[in-house]
Amino acid sequence: MPLKSLAPLFKKRVLLLTHSGCDVDSLGSAAAIHFSLKGKSTTAIGVPEHINTSAKALAQKLEIPYEINPSLDGYDAVVCLDFNELGMLGPLREGFLAFSGEKFLVDHHEEKGVKNGNAGEKETALAPEKNSLVHTKAVSTTEIVYGLLKASKIKPPKKALAAIACGIITDSSSFLIADHETFAIMSEVMRNAAMPYREIASLFRLDPDLSQKVAQLKSARRCRIFRAGDSIVALADVSAFEADAASTLVRIGADVAFCGDADGGRTRVSARANSNWVAKTRFDLTKHVFGKLGEFFPGSGGGHAGAAAFNGKGKDIWPVLLKCAELANEFLCSEKQGELKEYK
Repeated sequence: MPLKSLAPLFKKRVLLLTHSGCDVDSLGSAAAIHFSLKGKSTTAIGVPEHINTSAKALAQKLEIPYEINPSLDGYDAVVCLDFNELGMLGPLREGFLAFSGEKFLVDHHEEKGVKNGNAGEKETALAPEKNSLVHTKAVSTTEIVYGLLKASKIKPPKKALAAIACGIITDSSSFLIADHETFAIMSEVMRNAAMPYREIASLFRLDPDLSQKVAQLKSARRCRIFRAGDSIVALADVSAFEADAASTLVRIGADVAFCGDADGGRTRVSARANSNWVAKTRFDLTKHVFGKLGEFFPGSGGGHAGAAAFNGKGKDIWPVLLKCAELANEFLCSEKQGELKEYK
């Protein structure tokens, strides 16, 4: 039987783990549990490797405490939120595998069952079935957390409700991929939080600074453009703000964009795809690209159909970016066997 409430966490020392490159949905899920279990459990939030700019803004504005790369020692339980792959734990992977306490999982991604880039090693389940709750049809993990809080008969405080709402907004791409269930939950959360939409959305949004603007403009200047069947694939090597750069390339015409950087022996790729194009082609960044990329390069990736990322090891980002384009082309031209063509 899957996890039905948060009662198993009561009266325990609990570490709430986000995924590497923590986003708003992952942090919002952890924050909602952290604020709601006050007085019932001792909780802390751990973030592997780094946190993205939107999640950092949310943490600052809602005063969400978190620690980068915390030790797992001293906890009775660990809860994985918004991910189901060992590779998304970054440097905490070995500590997690050695952890002897209880392990829990709350997520909305499909299990890919692929190699994780470590000498052909297979992924292992992050938590036993009785301690897991995975709803692949949920738009966000914060929606699932809200359901667990209700099932636990816990009334979330205002900060927890705000964090849940932010996770729903970001992972639904401001409701572009929402269904009636998402709208129903969001309406209930906003009513209970007594916060207007504009106020909630401002919690994770920042005006781009100079370096972010430059990164977005450089992505256009450095962009390599490919044709895959009837679709346009854009690639760019940028030094920072990979996700923002990819979004910029999609806004100016690409159907799907991959932007990456190699620094200090680590590689990072963020990808974005046009939502209408995704619906039309049934293309899925996680399934068709990042779920396979670990077979060619050491690392792990995941996300959603229209927004995903890959973290790996290497000194040159271009082989990784070009393989992303090849994998996209394999799906887009599977029937036509079309050749990936670059526009010069």
